[in-house]
Amino acid sequence: MKTTIHQFNKVAEEYDFVNTLLYDYSFFMNNFPLQRGRALDVGCGSGILVDELSSHFDEVIGIDISDEMLKIAQVKRQRSNTTYINMDAEHLAFDKKFDFIVSRTTVHHLNDIPRVINHIKSLLNDGGKMVIFDNVSEVETPPTYVYVIGAILEFTPHLRKFGLKNAIRIFKHNTSKSWLEHLASDKYLSEKQYHDLYESLLPNCRLHKLGWAMGIVWEK
Repeated sequence: MKTTIHQFNKVAEEYDFVNTLLYDYSFFMNNFPLQRGRALDVGCGSGILVDELSSHFDEVIGIDISDEMLKIAQVKRQRSNTTYINMDAEHLAFDKKFDFIVSRTTVHHLNDIPRVINHIKSLLNDGGKMVIFDNVSEVETPPTYVYVIGAILEFTPHLRKFGLKNAIRIFKHNTSKSWLEHLASDKYLSEKQYHDLYESLLPNCRLHKLGWAMGIVWEK
């Protein structure tokens, strides 16, 4: 986990820039619970999703292990109803419960996914929802060249959508040594492994294959 902290601290500013442009909230927005009191974002990064949720929930807490990410969140996305905490998802420490607990591209970093998911379940109010969005791949750790090719293929669409300056900046981040080193340390589940794991942990959950990601929705 220390390696992950160091990696995200190094790329925090560019990661925030790229995700500000590319972040898609729709899977979370389409799966709100009926009650919208308190929400928790596990692995909130620079607070992009926390900021969006703050318009829909009375209180939103974002946790992350990267001080640099949290500094960006506090400067750019601090609202009267948002709180950012340096906390490890492996050691969630709350004496309150939540109506909505979300996590985007974080769970694959965990050492003990079942234990964390079971803990998150215990933090949900009755009728609350857990929504997870995370990488899926038939190759546990794709080779680096796959990401470089992906960045090349995405350059022209980004150019058309965001302009030359932004497209170059996105490309530089996606092919940077620091980011590629981080990706090389990631380990992803296959689609079958997602079904096997989450259907046992979260009875009656819904799984959605969403391109490079898998979405999981469970209501308590």
